[in-house]
Amino acid sequence: MGNATPAPSPSQVDPDGTVYPFENVRDLDTTGDLIGVRTENELFVGTLDQLVAGQVKPHSLPGECGDASANAGAFVVACGTNVRIFRANGEESFNTEAPVDAATITSSGEVVAGSGSERKVWVYKDNQLERTFSVARETAQIQAVPVEGQPDAVVRTSSFDTTIQDLNWRGGKQGGTLRAGLGVGKIAAGGDGLVLAADATGSQLLVYTSDDIIRLHQMAPVEESPWDVAWDGRDRLAWITSTATNTATGYDISRGVPLERGRLRTVADAQSIASLADGTLVIASATGGGLQIIRASDKHLHELPEETK
Repeated sequence: MGNATPAPSPSQVDPDGTVYPFENVRDLDTTGDLIGVRTENELFVGTLDQLVAGQVKPHSLPGECGDASANAGAFVVACGTNVRIFRANGEESFNTEAPVDAATITSSGEVVAGSGSERKVWVYKDNQLERTFSVARETAQIQAVPVEGQPDAVVRTSSFDTTIQDLNWRGGKQGGTLRAGLGVGKIAAGGDGLVLAADATGSQLLVYTSDDIIRLHQMAPVEESPWDVAWDGRDRLAWITSTATNTATGYDISRGVPLERGRLRTVADAQSIASLADGTLVIASATGGGLQIIRASDKHLHELPEETK
């Protein structure tokens, strides 16, 4: 188990929506109406209209920089001994005491960073180190998760042993650790403590809550080799891309078990997906297949079966 990688895709055939030319995309995320598109050496931050019109000037990122984590109007990238924070009006950065490979920002402004080589997490406030504490293993991804009426939750994953862990980042303690399938791909935050994860090896959608401690609430088999997930707040759906089949599938999770409501054809190697507030899906190819835009009206969702009494 662990150390999952996305399966290569067959050639794309008539993807849904509109596909715009774009170089290989490593990751993408959204906050508000901003989209961050991470290529191998650059980060593009802008609105959807700006991106598709080619009006976004990219930020250069050296090779040691990780993926961007979005929250509260900011995109945070860990770059070795430097953390960079990108917003619509510019960029700021600060140096770290140790090399970091993943970072996220809370709604209250703290940056929580993890390492791919050390079992530690660092919390920074106003660009100054506030606390350091140990965690179960090295960190592959770290994500702040907004929770209504309380401070954000923060969760991290380890690809090596395919686990997910919540962090008591304000108290400086690690939380509970759960197995995340047979080989965790990417994770994404939803509303009010919701966390979605793709079990790439086990071909499952995993649904967690993190408002107090990390809990697995739902799981469902999905198309082969799922890799990225996104929460669609408009239609209340969990979307998951499967690279082996060039599909994205949307699941309703309101009834205690995920129920499929829609399936879309994607670009090849759709290793990144995000959802905007208006229900638009943004899907990106890792091998140059482009940036795919699917408007809410083009998702063609089917109705759920009536609940039996």
